[in-house]
Amino acid sequence: MSQAPEQLAQSASALADALAQHRDSLFAQMLSKLACAIFLVDRGGRILWVNSAFCSLTGYETEELIGRTPSLLRSGEQDKLFYSKLWATILAGDPWRGEVVNRRRDGSLYTAEEIITPLQGPDGRMQYFVALQIDLAPRQLEHNRQRYLAFNDALTQLPNRNQVDEQLAAAIARHEASGLRFALMFLDLDRFKAVNDSFGHHIGDLLLVAVAHRLTSAIRASDIVMRQGGDEFLIIAGELQQLGQAQTLAEQLIETLSQPFMLAGHQILVGASIGIAYYPDDGSDVALLLQRADLAMYAAKSAGRGCAVRYQGSS
Repeated sequence: MSQAPEQLAQSASALADALAQHRDSLFAQMLSKLACAIFLVDRGGRILWVNSAFCSLTGYETEELIGRTPSLLRSGEQDKLFYSKLWATILAGDPWRGEVVNRRRDGSLYTAEEIITPLQGPDGRMQYFVALQIDLAPRQLEHNRQRYLAFNDALTQLPNRNQVDEQLAAAIARHEASGLRFALMFLDLDRFKAVNDSFGHHIGDLLLVAVAHRLTSAIRASDIVMRQGGDEFLIIAGELQQLGQAQTLAEQLIETLSQPFMLAGHQILVGASIGIAYYPDDGSDVALLLQRADLAMYAAKSAGRGCAVRYQGSS
């Protein structure tokens, strides 16, 4: 994890002092091995020193950088005003902190958090500037990973329950505009508890992954499969011209899941019960569709399992 801004600023100041005073010392050699990218420039903007992390980040060798200016890295993502304000800040003796988008030697871009700390010379003028850069790519990757896990099931990689409302609301908006129906199918595996009890939760997890794969392989390109939780899945079957189309698809899914699964040397037999609710016939909002598809699924269970039942209304 990166340091807090205050800690980073203190580190930048300490490193600036060290580099200005000990550029040829053992301490400078140690700094050259730090993971944080560091470079030192003079008042004219010429690069005086870089560490190996800076070379790794930018793709340049040390000899290609010494004597050049940091403008070598400019990507065009920041305008002249950006750099004018930056230089005005550090020439006034104040540290500058912000994000920069730079261009590597190979032409690719990288985004970094940068702190530039100015150092006074004997005459009281700003003489050196030490810059620390932290590549933000790992942080962005972690952010993307966390966001993915927030909205996708870690086991099956399907959209999870946090996406259900959003996906259903989007489907309602699309089909309201087109005037077509869609169906929400609530699928619950039959005999899943028996699989867990007989073969263990590891096999149960393998089964859920295999079920997710069969479902995504069996639906149409325009349909969406989500994992509601446990052994429950939701399918949005869109662009239906008439009632009954979802029934056919549901029966195909049940047939697909009735075929044996070979998992870790075990032959596993499992089935599925499906409840169906149509938009707008059986519900015109997210909560109602979910409730009625769920009720229809329980009706399928009561009917003997291994079948698909459409919501029939209150008895």
